[in-house]
Amino acid sequence: MAPGDDTEKTIFTTSGSIFTTKELNYRILTIGNVHTKPKKGRCKIKVAILGAGFAGLACARHLEQNGIYPDIFEKRHRVGERFPNMEAIMHLMHRPIKDSLVYINDLLDVDLQPAAVVHTVEMHSPNHKTIINGNLGYSTIRGHDDRSWEYQLARYIKSDIIFNTQPDYQELAQEYDWVVVATGDSIISRDLGVWTTDIEPFLRGCIIKGDFDPGTIKLWFNQSLSKQGYVYFAPYDQDEACISVAAAPSSPEDIDTLWAKTVDYLGITPEPGSEFKVEEYKIGRVATRQVRNILLTGNAGGFIEPFMGFGQVPSLLSGFYAAKAIATGADYNRLTSWFNTRYQNSLVLRNYMNQLDNKAFDRLVLALSNKVSQSIINSSHIVQLSILAKMAAPRSKLSGGMNK
Repeated sequence: MAPGDDTEKTIFTTSGSIFTTKELNYRILTIGNVHTKPKKGRCKIKVAILGAGFAGLACARHLEQNGIYPDIFEKRHRVGERFPNMEAIMHLMHRPIKDSLVYINDLLDVDLQPAAVVHTVEMHSPNHKTIINGNLGYSTIRGHDDRSWEYQLARYIKSDIIFNTQPDYQELAQEYDWVVVATGDSIISRDLGVWTTDIEPFLRGCIIKGDFDPGTIKLWFNQSLSKQGYVYFAPYDQDEACISVAAAPSSPEDIDTLWAKTVDYLGITPEPGSEFKVEEYKIGRVATRQVRNILLTGNAGGFIEPFMGFGQVPSLLSGFYAAKAIATGADYNRLTSWFNTRYQNSLVLRNYMNQLDNKAFDRLVLALSNKVSQSIINSSHIVQLSILAKMAAPRSKLSGGMNK
């Protein structure tokens, strides 16, 4: 905001109140920057966080635990994804961590609550169904919902969140000691020349009404419905659920065709106004997660897992480690190097899955029904992702499928 600009920006203050920049006359907004009055007893390290999502809020939380109060800029009018949807945190995807929710809550000293504990996963292929039971993970709500983890985490933040604002990161880097990029996309990473895109999935979904078990999620692997992807079902609660198609079609029109087939195949009726669509969502990796005083977190830092496209836990951890690097002087790349192998394993699995036809999906789903497979899935002492990646690697073509 240029000097003299009277444009109002929405600010979420430490008390949880909403004000505009005109009402907060002690703030001086300049081009791409916010200057606040020094707060007594607080560290004078100046940190700007771009984005109030998982990574940005986790970073802010741990900075505040170290006496550093950042300025947080969010381009939307509130925290949370721009459309309502459901995601899952499955224990087997995050080994050797036994319980990701307990781990994150302890790390950030918060009490995040899931939508439900996942006790059942139904996996469907064109001709088979396997039901997996156990303590499998959690479902979480995304979007502008008070139950979302973004909203829950924001309640712990004492620093100001300035909404409807998208300052220039390069200008911020001149004004602040540190700039944490937590925008949820790869735009800045690509501009810095450190980004490589591996997959570009499309996503389309909706909300449906019904009578659901919140602890049951369902997956369909069927190339006729989700080319090089999957169909995903997760309830918000007993009355509403989210259905989405994640796929790698050749065009935006192709995802519309796949979506129409899915709606017909499952016999669902989307709630009016609930449908959403994301085109060419870039998932990839970075050559470095730090460029000068700029730290890349969340999707901007390559923390989304290619296998299923989820990244809640890695994004939260990336924000935590960015804050730790700022507060302690530790090397951010070293702090986050654990994710490099995990990302590669996830990419191997995604490429392997991309090569399967419907007959192979039938064999896979049928194989998961035996007791040995279910025992491995439920084990907390096995790093399942690593084992699966080693098994899939000889058959995985890193140049095929959704890779660019």
